[in-house]
Amino acid sequence: MKIRKLNDLGMKEFEYFVLNLRKGNSQNTPHHLLDAPPYSEEVNFDIEIEIDRTFNSRYEIGAYLVDIFKNTDLQKYLGDRGFWTWFALVWFDQLCPTKNRVKKPSMPYNYVLSHNYLHRPRHAIYMTWQLVDRYGEDALFLLCKPPATRGEMTEVLMARQSILSSKAVIQLASKLYFDPSSGGFKKGSAARKSAGCVARYISWIQQLQLTFDIFSITTDELEQLLPAEFDRFRTDLSSKKLQLAK
Repeated sequence: MKIRKLNDLGMKEFEYFVLNLRKGNSQNTPHHLLDAPPYSEEVNFDIEIEIDRTFNSRYEIGAYLVDIFKNTDLQKYLGDRGFWTWFALVWFDQLCPTKNRVKKPSMPYNYVLSHNYLHRPRHAIYMTWQLVDRYGEDALFLLCKPPATRGEMTEVLMARQSILSSKAVIQLASKLYFDPSSGGFKKGSAARKSAGCVARYISWIQQLQLTFDIFSITTDELEQLLPAEFDRFRTDLSSKKLQLAK
C-alpha cells in the first residue's frame, strides 16, 4: 500500500474506534480509513509499505520505517499527527493487546498522536521510529518486547524527554540493562528499589544534571561517573570476574 496520512476526520474516526473497543464493543479495525479520500490524504513522496508484514518487536517496526525512509526528507512530517497515526492504524492489530482474542487497547494517544506533547513519547509508532532513527541498535533494549507489549521500564524512561534526548544516557542504559543473549532485559533491571535498577539510574541521572551537561558528555565519561551500585549490571565487569574465576 502507498503511504498516506490520516486527516482530521480520519483521526477522529480512528480514535472513536479505539474508545469503543475500550468500552467493550467489538469492531473490525477500520482499515478502510487508510486510503479512502474522505479520511486520508496523499503525502509528497511515493513509497509503498507492506501492510501485512508481521513484526516480532517494536524495534523491528522502527528499523523497518528507518530503512524505507532512509532516502526521504521527513522534516515536513516530524510533528504531523495524521502521518504517524496512519502507521498506527496500519499495524493496529499487532500493536493492540488482546485477552482471550478480544482487543484491549490502551489509551487513544498510544495510537492517535496527541496534541499534548507530554503524551507524544507514548505513541506506538512515532516514538518507536524516533528512537531507532536516533540511536539504532542502542534503542533495542527499549523496544525489544512484542509490538503489543508496553514494558514498565520502557514507560519510565520514555516519560522523561530530557533523558531520551541524551545519546550517552541511552547508550549507557543499553549497555547496563540489555542482555543480548536473551534479547531482553537483564534480571533485576525493572525492580523498583534494588541497587542499580532503572529507577535508580533515572534518579542518578537527574541528580547528575545539576552539575553535568548530559547532552555533551560521552558514554565513556558518563560510565566513569557511575556509582558502585551499578556494577552488577556492567557486562565488562561480569566478564572480568568470569576470567578471574577461571
